[in-house]
Amino acid sequence: MNPFLLLRVHRGAATLLALLALSASLLVAGLPRGFEASYDAALHDIMRGSPASLTDVVVRLQPMMFQQNLKSEAEFTGKDRIFRAGLPPALTSVLDTGPGNDSHFAAKTFGTPVGGRVSGPDAPAAQYVELGWLSGVDKRVRYVAGGPPGPPAIVKSVPGYPNLKDVKRFDIALAKSASDKMKLPVGTTVVLGNSRPALARVTGLFEPVAPADRFWAHELNSIQITVRRTDADTEEQHVTALTSEASLRQLDNDARDLNYSWVIAVDSAAVDARNAPAVIQGLTEFQSFLTRTNAGSITNYQQVAGFAGFDLDTALGLILGDFLKRLATAQALLFLILGGLVVVAAGVLALAVQLMTERMRSALSLARARGASIEELVRAVVGTVGLAAVPAVLAGYGLSYLLPGPVTPIVHMAPLVITLITLAYAGGRVAVVHRKPLQERRDDIAARRPSPRRMTLEILVVAIALGGAYLLRDRGLTTGVAALGADPFLMMVPAALTVAVALITLRCYPYPLRLIVWLAARARPAVPFVGLTLAARARSVTALPVLILLPALAVSVYGSVVGATLDSTQRRAAWMATGADARVDRGAELPADVIERIRHVPGVRTVVPADRGVLQIGWGGKTAIGFAVDLDAYRRIVADTPLAVPPAAPDVPPPAVPVLVSPDLAGLTSFEVGWHVRMNLVKRGVITGGLAGLSFAENNLIVMPYDASKRAGARPYTNTLLIEGDGIDGAALRAAAGNRPDILVSTFDEALAKVDKSPLTSTITSSFVVVTIALAVYALLTVIIALVVGAAERARALSFLRTLGLSERQAASLTVLEITPLIVLTACAGLLLGLALPPTLGPGLDLGIYAGDLSIQAYELSLTTPILLAAGLAAVAVAGAFLHAVIGRNRSLGSILRVGE
Repeated sequence: MNPFLLLRVHRGAATLLALLALSASLLVAGLPRGFEASYDAALHDIMRGSPASLTDVVVRLQPMMFQQNLKSEAEFTGKDRIFRAGLPPALTSVLDTGPGNDSHFAAKTFGTPVGGRVSGPDAPAAQYVELGWLSGVDKRVRYVAGGPPGPPAIVKSVPGYPNLKDVKRFDIALAKSASDKMKLPVGTTVVLGNSRPALARVTGLFEPVAPADRFWAHELNSIQITVRRTDADTEEQHVTALTSEASLRQLDNDARDLNYSWVIAVDSAAVDARNAPAVIQGLTEFQSFLTRTNAGSITNYQQVAGFAGFDLDTALGLILGDFLKRLATAQALLFLILGGLVVVAAGVLALAVQLMTERMRSALSLARARGASIEELVRAVVGTVGLAAVPAVLAGYGLSYLLPGPVTPIVHMAPLVITLITLAYAGGRVAVVHRKPLQERRDDIAARRPSPRRMTLEILVVAIALGGAYLLRDRGLTTGVAALGADPFLMMVPAALTVAVALITLRCYPYPLRLIVWLAARARPAVPFVGLTLAARARSVTALPVLILLPALAVSVYGSVVGATLDSTQRRAAWMATGADARVDRGAELPADVIERIRHVPGVRTVVPADRGVLQIGWGGKTAIGFAVDLDAYRRIVADTPLAVPPAAPDVPPPAVPVLVSPDLAGLTSFEVGWHVRMNLVKRGVITGGLAGLSFAENNLIVMPYDASKRAGARPYTNTLLIEGDGIDGAALRAAAGNRPDILVSTFDEALAKVDKSPLTSTITSSFVVVTIALAVYALLTVIIALVVGAAERARALSFLRTLGLSERQAASLTVLEITPLIVLTACAGLLLGLALPPTLGPGLDLGIYAGDLSIQAYELSLTTPILLAAGLAAVAVAGAFLHAVIGRNRSLGSILRVGE
């Protein structure tokens, strides 16, 4: 038999198969590329948002012996070569080797106080000045006063310090901003250290050429001072000054506490979702290499006590590990989408193949009766199906390259799997149907019993799906992800559950129908009995529609539930982050003119002032977080939001102040606190769970009226504004606040966009929409193809019934009744499965990471959208059956009588 001739004869069915193969190939090859692109975009956002001090690979050494002291840049370079040679390939592939990268070496002292000043103005506070050498720093700074530091020198005597003889003097350069705050202009000389003092002379002041350069993320203490407060409530100023390379010869661990570091820059763009596990493993291997390097540098036992080893200092592994945990959940959701799509697409292609083989049945039976072997029939049918499907699959695969995203193995494998399934089903079906010549069986008269092998296989599928669901709930997807990667078995559990429920539905749906048939047999009309009997026979053509329609609807319903839950939780997270339509915060008091300008920003209706700070309870050291706000006014502006504001504390006679306290402070009935002024507080209630939108603290929380300070004899203070309005522009609020960096402005819309527009979240929601549309189209095609496959047998049955007096209307009703029970029962099963999947898989799929890290306690099981999806699918399918029946009514009785001849 010639496959080309068969293709030309059955070109209509072949065209349908080709279109389905093209669309399936495009979807299963294109969607993974989009998924991978979103994974990479999410990781790159995280990497770009993390400072270089966390993502770069840094090797540190605190020398404890003189043998470990390094005296020149060349010695640092030699160690750097050793470290880079020991980097595993996974780390080497993600290093930043481009010009201007932030790789460098550093030597810094630490814990060096300023013991006095030889010259220059008095110090405004206790000061610590460290000596630091940074490789390549000369190209990254510009001097605005003086010049770069020179080599160290020996000073015979120091004016004002008669005990200092032959002391080392280092030349240093300071950042201009640090010099101004610490009163260290050019020419100032200070004494460094107490036990073994040295001198430091300021020779120049500099500014960084590019302050935002990732280089300075490692060396922030060189371009800005750090202010610390001691227990005595005194202020300390810390800064690292730049010194020359020649100073390395005078810096040793005997006189100074030293730290050496080698910064190996990592290219954030080179790290992606696919190599992240290998990078984590590479960090572990590199740590082992450093341990071996440490052991190899010990030459005798006397060195062990004073030996200091090389340490790996990076948070890259933690960042990537946390990302992989988030990624595992996203991949599970997207595997559910892709798995459902593959199952449905494969089922629809199998139906199209079944349509082709049914059209060829007569020719194949005749060839078999004339002596054709089963191998010849299989080759002919597989060749015909291959001529229709393979070019279409290749075309879809080629079109997928027009979509953005990296090419992964699944992009190549998925179309190949689709092709093999299609060809295997075609060959297997022909081999089974035509294994005996002229074997004809009327499945509409006697139902075919499933074989023991098939029943065993189906039971095994159900058992594996249920076992996987249990493991998913018990273990979750994020266990051991960073070390072992995501578990592919657990990620395929949702798709396996849909197949398992489809098999159960396929086996169980005839039984309730037989009860209805039994009732219909006692009624006078014959059409319901005949139609329902055909539906209850469980013919072989009904298996594929069930296996297609149920996963399609279950995935769509699950997507609607997840989408609704994510949307509501994201909105709740945005409300919790801002506490109102907009919010303005400042560490200090907000100026009155700023508050007035904010009141007149377009869209602002109500402004509720508030004050927050740290209270001192009594005269001891116990503190608490205090909020002074009008709770009644706050409740009014958030009335239509998910935020729950407690009622205000009942009033008490002034000057006492009524307050609400957290449970840990419930034992305090009347107590005194220090804030802007000493206040006498009276407990009038307990607030649990923090103050929604303003504070997540569940302990050490005190909420008082806004006029608490006024009751205590002072004026009210305001450092927080809670704003209600419509369409409030965050930029307009910042402009009204003078665009000051110390005033933080946040809006609900900005907080929601930050959560909702993240790459992983937007990919999940958009993928559910795209796949739902594709599944709906496939579901409609399923019903139509199933009707067409059974059209010949149905027409033969109707031809005899028409001769017995069956009208055209009754014939159409018979067709609708035959297909409707299958559609309705499958739609109900798919709806129930889709609603059951979220709570079933919930413990294993932590969706809170896509909702502002707000815990999802329960899914939003709103029945409106799922029921509309199920009803819409059923209605469209039944409408397709009715349309098919109506078209068949136009045939004459004579043509009907000739059907099958």
